[in-house]
Amino acid sequence: MADDFKYDVFLSHSAKDKAVVRPVAERLRADGLRVWLDDWEIRPGDSIPARIEEGLEHSRVLVLCMSANAFGSDWAQLEAGTFRFRDPLNKERRFIPLRTRRRGTACVCSKATQATSSKLCGVAMARNP
Repeated sequence: MADDFKYDVFLSHSAKDKAVVRPVAERLRADGLRVWLDDWEIRPGDSIPARIEEGLEHSRVLVLCMSANAFGSDWAQLEAGTFRFRDPLNKERRFIPLRTRRRGTACVCSKATQATSSKLCGVAMARNP
């Protein structure tokens, strides 16, 4: 099952947090990870629920970008619940909460961002020795 993942990371977030989440996605991609981000994977005319379901099904790690916006987002809550249902004991998949916030016009991710990136890079290195 571990080799069946098309994506290393599925980034779940509120649409209101795109300015915060996109740099995280770009950093993870630059580190060699296969990232599922809605802006990169959903095309005009696609069924949004079907594309999200496909992304969740084929992702090794779900990073839930937690913010006040995400807690108010039905999509983010649905994605987190669906992912945990697939592997409630975290044996084949990982669920990583990532606290994000905005300060003025600057995007700030918690210090966990670097640790998360390092953990996810470990996933990529294990996949591509």
